[in-house]
Amino acid sequence: MIEVVLQVLSISAITTTIALFFCGIPICMQIRRQGAVGDISGVPFLMGVLGGSFWLRYGLLKMDYTMIIVNVVGVFCMAVYCIFFLIYSLPKKTFTCQLILVTSTITGMVVWIAFKPNLDYLGIICMTFNIMNFGAPLAGLGVVLRNREVSTLPLPMCVANFLVSSQWCLYGNLVQDIYIIIPNGIGMFLAIVQLSLFIVLPRRENEKSPLEKLANWFTGRDRNKKEKDLETGECSEPSSPQKIPSDVHEKLEKLMAAEASSESRRCSADFMGRPPSYKSRSSSVPDISSIQS
Repeated sequence: MIEVVLQVLSISAITTTIALFFCGIPICMQIRRQGAVGDISGVPFLMGVLGGSFWLRYGLLKMDYTMIIVNVVGVFCMAVYCIFFLIYSLPKKTFTCQLILVTSTITGMVVWIAFKPNLDYLGIICMTFNIMNFGAPLAGLGVVLRNREVSTLPLPMCVANFLVSSQWCLYGNLVQDIYIIIPNGIGMFLAIVQLSLFIVLPRRENEKSPLEKLANWFTGRDRNKKEKDLETGECSEPSSPQKIPSDVHEKLEKLMAAEASSESRRCSADFMGRPPSYKSRSSSVPDISSIQS
């Protein structure tokens, strides 16, 4: 039964981890659209090559085919990303020096293991690299806690980190490998902390957090507030009429008085025998009856 679970878990861990390696593709597409690397850092790609190479050698030393498959794909993907980053980086000197340093470190490790293979020493180094990779998002957590909102945290990446680290932590328990358990246990804990922030803190600054919305719904606080507003008339209170300025009011009175005077003159003219055809004319039409013969 344990062997079946281990095989299923191995396939699942391989699939999710390789899918996580493909997260570098959108970054490369962004670099290509920009025409330069800009503010994007190439350190994650370099650490991917470095850590993947060490874990690949560790898997070869243990003959763990699950680790071998995952890290072969990982090193290949990260190496391609590094080459792509080098092509678009300006100036190229800094990243070239970093790439040479990583390559030299990998070469030294290969030579060291070839002459003096030691699984424990190599496991400690691999574990250290993993912990450093998992601890990288801690800088982003500081920004989130300072702003009290999680708009800067990528939710899909946090979920993917949780899935990958939890599967590898369980895999390490099944194969009884402490060097796999410790870093992935730390990574799983950090992923849980990040995911919990999406519940405790709002998505944006002026919004409510999901936890606060749930608490308000459960306690009926929002409903009680609306009922209270309706009782006090805060929701349906009509707006007060706007006050007419005094100068406008005076002009309106003058126009009304002029209109009344004009109407009285027209009525008196009709009374004195003006022909009925003129009764429908407006006061604005000039009176031409006096020039008729």
